[in-house]
Amino acid sequence: MIKQITTGFIVLVLIAIGTALIPAASPPDDEGTNRGIEIVGPYGVQSVSEITLGTALTRYPEQTMVYRTVDTIISKDDALKIAEKFGMSGPVEESGGRIKCYVVKDEPYTFEIEEESGYMTYTWDGRYSGVDPRDRPENLPTDEECRKIAESFLTSHGLMPEEAVFSSVSQGGKGTFSNHSGGTPIVTYEDRDVLFSDTLSGYPVAGSGIRVTIGGGGDILKVTNRWRDAEPYKEFSILSPEEAIGELKQTGVVTTVSSPKKAVVDEIKLCYYATPPGTEQPYLKPTYYFHGTMEGKNETGTFYQYIPAVPELGKGLY
Repeated sequence: MIKQITTGFIVLVLIAIGTALIPAASPPDDEGTNRGIEIVGPYGVQSVSEITLGTALTRYPEQTMVYRTVDTIISKDDALKIAEKFGMSGPVEESGGRIKCYVVKDEPYTFEIEEESGYMTYTWDGRYSGVDPRDRPENLPTDEECRKIAESFLTSHGLMPEEAVFSSVSQGGKGTFSNHSGGTPIVTYEDRDVLFSDTLSGYPVAGSGIRVTIGGGGDILKVTNRWRDAEPYKEFSILSPEEAIGELKQTGVVTTVSSPKKAVVDEIKLCYYATPPGTEQPYLKPTYYFHGTMEGKNETGTFYQYIPAVPELGKGLY
């Protein structure tokens, strides 16, 4: 059985639209800037004839810091030092292919880290596939227990960056067995994803964070770390929320609703947007995140969008 991941991680896809690069995400309920490491898709950007405001506008400073990205190439020695934080001693192997990785195996876990991006995973092989009876729903800790387990693991192993903040506990993998008699499907396994987001200047960084997957008995099934390092550059004037709404109307929104007619904005947040380490992104810029409900011709749903907030640096997200 292949593990079904419902929170939408794995890859970051960008859709080019006009002069702006718009990230695509997995609707309907995991588009939040605090909720994930990656933003996945793709779903198309669509125009909508009517956009209204259904929430109060937050006042933000007129100027906000822009950060310059810092990319570091991971060496074999670096890989071993990080693996040692997980309690692994080597040896370090090199994985070929298009993306060069360093790999350390210490049963039952495998640690991998990409040379150019620093993207790392720590996985309980076999168990994470979602077929182990230890991961039946009744064996899962509560959400609050999962949070404490994840925080304790990252902190005790020196893996919790200072800028990391707790984001959420969400449904991870879930397997079901169809009940052919017509009853409710039987859940055969479940796990929970505990998410920690990166922050800059007190604002969340979309696309940068840590995910810890908790299985039955509180066991760590996987740790995924995609972190974009950055340093302060200088402060720039930013768009007001009202000006960002004007840009939103011109840019369009990301939604799966066909023939969108009316959008209601119910969430506006200032954040930073990060592409994966190893990709060319000179700056992390303040960006408005929009989320709301969408009414289409024959259906309803949700939408989201990111609007760059620093006109002086252009309309592109990076």
